[in-house]
Amino acid sequence: MQPNNLIHLTAFMIALRKLDQPLPPDIQSQLNEVGKSLQADPNNIGNLDIIAEKYPPLDEYYQEALAEIESYTIYRNKGGEPDPLPTEPTKELTNAAINSFSSSNSVDTAKEVVKPTLLSKVVEVIIGRKTNG
Repeated sequence: MQPNNLIHLTAFMIALRKLDQPLPPDIQSQLNEVGKSLQADPNNIGNLDIIAEKYPPLDEYYQEALAEIESYTIYRNKGGEPDPLPTEPTKELTNAAINSFSSSNSVDTAKEVVKPTLLSKVVEVIIGRKTNG
């Protein structure tokens, strides 16, 4: 998985958990397709950014999460040569994304299966505070 894809998947999962309402049917359907793609190939996150853009409440949280993660990666790059960003998502994140995206209500499922501690752990991997393992 490209490092940027890991960042986008994490930001999308953070945003999904913050929503109070189920996704509109057309957005949910698109996310179900991404779930199928992820299940077939864990490196294929689809166009989560385009899906988020189509639903303003989701896009707002998604952009906030991206900005926060990217601010950490900018901080991470100050000083010496940083370690490369991880290229493999944790299996927990991949499984949580597949379960959430494949659900008929991705918002509720994300709130059930994606624990804040998982997202914090993945962000720490992205910003280089922990190793992926």
